[in-house]
Amino acid sequence: MKRSCTPPGLCGPLPMLLVFLALLSVPVSAQSPLDVGGHISPQLRYISSADRGVEVPTTGSFTSGKDGLSLGIGAGVYLEYAITPNWFVRGGVDLSYKRNQYGVRKTFVESDSTISGTNQIVYSSIELPLSVLYRFDFLPNGDSFLLGIGTTVNRWGGNPRAFASFFHRRGVKEFVDYPRHTVTVFGGYERYLSNVIVVGLEPYLSYVPTRFNLETTTSAKVQVEAGLSLRFHLDN
Repeated sequence: MKRSCTPPGLCGPLPMLLVFLALLSVPVSAQSPLDVGGHISPQLRYISSADRGVEVPTTGSFTSGKDGLSLGIGAGVYLEYAITPNWFVRGGVDLSYKRNQYGVRKTFVESDSTISGTNQIVYSSIELPLSVLYRFDFLPNGDSFLLGIGTTVNRWGGNPRAFASFFHRRGVKEFVDYPRHTVTVFGGYERYLSNVIVVGLEPYLSYVPTRFNLETTTSAKVQVEAGLSLRFHLDN
């Protein structure tokens, strides 16, 4: 059934976060198919710079970017529901911090000389991830492996800020394009610390098409993001 947001404002990130936290406070009975968990996920982002297809100036100066690697981090809480003994659905609320840093060059045409600098674009976002995963049958010691695929249902982003050597503005929202939706594939290994506490490691790879247009002749792009989720959940 399609639901509308009435009155206005009930579909923003804060109300949805409050609803989710309220769900976490609801007690679940023994052997419930609904589990509660949390995670922290360091991220590695590869930034590539490609020609924008514009004509290089014949006078004055122009800037161009280099490739680079940057770190980010995400954390959140989630609910996990068992559809069958092996298939599960997971959804939650994440807070993500993206840091994008790469080198830049400024070229002076008349003197044919260059100087080097750095661009760093940072922003945070609230995200609603949703995934489906398959847990293989438990090993004799109770450990298990899993595979899954997921997406970001929605994302609410803050105002991106730039700390740039040759770009003299901090607010760069109109120069940054990042997706509301992503695609993620992941695997994992889980281990029981007790009868109810489960910890796991989940390496993942996400398609996150993002573009930064701060240079004169190039665009910086992030196509993929890799990370390692450190997770725990309560097996009710």
